[in-house]
Amino acid sequence: MQNAPTETTVNPASSKTEYENAMHLSQHVAPAKTIAEMVLDAFQTSRESDQIRDLRAAIRAANDEHDDDKAYELMGQLKQLKDVEAANSAALEDLSQRYPIQSILASFKDDPAFQELIYGLALKVLNHTHQAIKEPAGGKSKASRPKKENEVFTLTKGEEVISVTLKSARAKPLADRSVFEFLGFNFIGEDDQAELETPTFTDNTGAEHPATLKNIITAIQQQTAFEGYGAIQQ
Repeated sequence: MQNAPTETTVNPASSKTEYENAMHLSQHVAPAKTIAEMVLDAFQTSRESDQIRDLRAAIRAANDEHDDDKAYELMGQLKQLKDVEAANSAALEDLSQRYPIQSILASFKDDPAFQELIYGLALKVLNHTHQAIKEPAGGKSKASRPKKENEVFTLTKGEEVISVTLKSARAKPLADRSVFEFLGFNFIGEDDQAELETPTFTDNTGAEHPATLKNIITAIQQQTAFEGYGAIQQ
């Protein structure tokens, strides 16, 4: 006896999926895409405490002055603050599981900091939309998205410390040769033709990953590879 055929349930695409699909199409003009990305940035950009920002600035200054002892001490303080931040994030995640997001947002509607965020975003959308409508569709002037700063990390191994700035994914490892060599990689070739001898690394599970600084730093933070190294975002 054959089993009756089962119906396949097709779930509608989430708003995130529809947004990502729309951003890859050409039917939306550039200013519209810029405004959409600006809205996301307003909620996804990390807002750190002044204390953390001051510590990161102090770490950069210590690195510039080659004061390794001071940089290492400051990184310890930064790690403690980051641990507190992680604990707060866990508490917020627990809160989000117990209450619907609408209720959480409603509880903040009269909070001055929340109002500053919402009205500041509304003002940006108003100004950029006005600018986009005024400009001809084929004009050269386009609403520009503010350039994001590159992420900066401090890598440690014992008492050794080195600073690294994450560049474009298209950047060659040779541009960060000293960082890769600090991580134990070797280069083959001469001068500007030198390349990584091993372009991949293996994590604790045996899986291979492209040897990009982004992948390496993620592995260090998640403690899945590069035992003995530490990575702290500045």
